Amino acid sequence: MNNFIHKDYRFCVKVEYNNSVKNSAEKMIDSLEKHAVEHENQFVSGLPGMTATALKLTPDKSYNWHFDNCKWTFSKKKAMFTELKRSWTHVIYLTEGAPLELGNLKFKEEVSAPEPDKIIARINPKPGLGVIFPGFIAHRVHPDITGTRWCLVEFHTNLTYKDFNESTYNRAKEIYFNEYSRRFSISPR
Repeated sequence: MNNFIHKDYRFCVKVEYNNSVKNSAEKMIDSLEKHAVEHENQFVSGLPGMTATALKLTPDKSYNWHFDNCKWTFSKKKAMFTELKRSWTHVIYLTEGAPLELGNLKFKEEVSAPEPDKIIARINPKPGLGVIFPGFIAHRVHPDITGTRWCLVEFHTNLTYKDFNESTYNRAKEIYFNEYSRRFSISPR
């Protein structure tokens, strides 16, 4: 399955490749396995000097639709940004595994993030592959996890990160939320 990013979101969802991570992935996983701690629906680990959190998913541990920096309040029909201020989410894969999916908003029920009716990006993990996207975009790891899936996740609180800036972030927010705001009178603030 190929990676896919909807044309309307290619300016704010970036896939990159890190050969250094690819070449050291097995060694990193060996170290991470020694320190992995079960936490809710995942295993969490880290390495000295590393700012990212290492996440391990297995067939019995998955990540359903969620946001990294806002929560959906069904009763108010409003996406509320949290105090976490996670502007950009940066995921770097250490293994292959179930794809990361980013979806549009479909406001029907009160959950962490509503299940979308359209996938706007699907990224298939492989060692060294990274993806960066705004933390307010609903996303999940596809539930078809057949083996162990390791990745590094880092949240960036600054609106300027790598090739992105405040203008990119605000444009992404405008496109992502306004498509639904016009139909449902929903506020992204």
